[in-house]
Amino acid sequence: MGRILPGYTPPVLSRVRFYWVVGVCGAVLMALEILSSRILAPHFGNSVYVWGSIISVFLAALSVGYLWGGRLADRHPSIAALGRLIALAASFQAALLWIGPPLAAWLGGVTGATPAGTLLATTVLFGPASILLATVSPYAVRLAIHDLGTVGNTAGRLYALSTLGSLAGTLGCTFGLIPFLELRQIIGLLALLTAVTALLALAGAFRSEAAASALAALLVIACVPAVVSKVRLKGDIIYERVTPYQTLVVHERDRVRVLESDRIRQAAVHLSGGEPALPYIRWSALSLVLNPRIERMLILGLGGGTAAGYLQRRVPGLRVDSVDIDPVVPEVARKYLLFAPRPGDRVIVADARSFLHGSNERWDLIFCDTYIGLSVPFHLTTVQFLEEVKRHLTPQGVFALNLAAGLSDPFSQSMYNTVRDRFRSVYLFRVRGTVNVANVVVLATEQPAVLPPQLAARARQLDARFRFEPTLSEMAGTRFRDDFVSRDTLLLTDEYAPVDRLIRLGQR
Repeated sequence: MGRILPGYTPPVLSRVRFYWVVGVCGAVLMALEILSSRILAPHFGNSVYVWGSIISVFLAALSVGYLWGGRLADRHPSIAALGRLIALAASFQAALLWIGPPLAAWLGGVTGATPAGTLLATTVLFGPASILLATVSPYAVRLAIHDLGTVGNTAGRLYALSTLGSLAGTLGCTFGLIPFLELRQIIGLLALLTAVTALLALAGAFRSEAAASALAALLVIACVPAVVSKVRLKGDIIYERVTPYQTLVVHERDRVRVLESDRIRQAAVHLSGGEPALPYIRWSALSLVLNPRIERMLILGLGGGTAAGYLQRRVPGLRVDSVDIDPVVPEVARKYLLFAPRPGDRVIVADARSFLHGSNERWDLIFCDTYIGLSVPFHLTTVQFLEEVKRHLTPQGVFALNLAAGLSDPFSQSMYNTVRDRFRSVYLFRVRGTVNVANVVVLATEQPAVLPPQLAARARQLDARFRFEPTLSEMAGTRFRDDFVSRDTLLLTDEYAPVDRLIRLGQR
């Protein structure tokens, strides 16, 4: 297929094989790009920096691959030579099976998960395979040209085929692979598909391309077990799954079961009695001091569902609605973290802000537990979001949130400043009992401010009715009386909410 022969038509099988190589390599390249976020997220988060690094590296790889592929095609215009490149691309993908996650973890540690470290990790992990896969398109154009009068049509047709393959890879990985397969299985499947494609490209040239053919065949054999077998969980891990939104891990130690999202603790429960093992959950009960008649509660960010259970066991008749964007989270909470919604409770799978926007209901308490980790959803931090929250609160309603990083963190300061800008009265409480983390719970209402003596008196009265541990009086005593936010602290809006940058600054 390397000579220019006017009117030449290759055999049907040769054309099918040729089109398969072009389409599949395009599909694998884009599937790898989508999958890269799930490999990086546990160690670098899922922020704009991660996606910016992914897009940049893959665009750079395309540029390098197009240039290099074009030059190689002019020197060695054969599909067998292209097969060598594809076999090498498969070997780099197969390497991700064994060293991908550990290498990502190591790079995250040595670089501090900084934006520059994210760019480095993306380049090291995915750059080589992406460059090699990108050589296919220009190589294919060179091999398909048999008539100089149809160069444009040939190039357009092949790039369209490659793009359609990329579309199939994007949709297939997003909606077909990540929701249903383990991370290792997906990596193995992509490497296996690439190796099979290399063998097809090498067909008919196994003797002259013995090394490349042997490599591709070995990769096929090596990748099959990864595709068909489940990962054996190690240590105290009892559940692990990659979802479209995060990597969830459940582990158990000393009768405490913990749910982690991208290596950040989201929930923990004592199996003996179902009580929350993360102290800040207990501080949500302080909402009763501001509104003693809480009958309906909305939780944004379900986690393990421990907040709902903790309050319902002590507040008779409390109805709880829970919203989480990840459909796997409620399943995991029910199966592993003793989450058991009561009759009348609802669990809604939706984006928190979209749910509020489409609802006309009101709640006495809205508890937002989404401000944790390296990837806080910015659209749940802005003044526009808080206005939406206010619209769904009853007149005596309370908005509660947990700031996991403490008061000195730039994001926490900006988040508190934004809440203070939207609500009439805002209260801060330091969570006691946390280890190496200075959790702060924020309560906000549209009611007049309650002075510290009044707050303490209300807490004592309610302690006679409710049995919280710690008591409401003890938790009320952790209130901050001094402001800690300067005048130049950022106000977060839909137009400007650099949440990822603020969180990174807080890690320094």
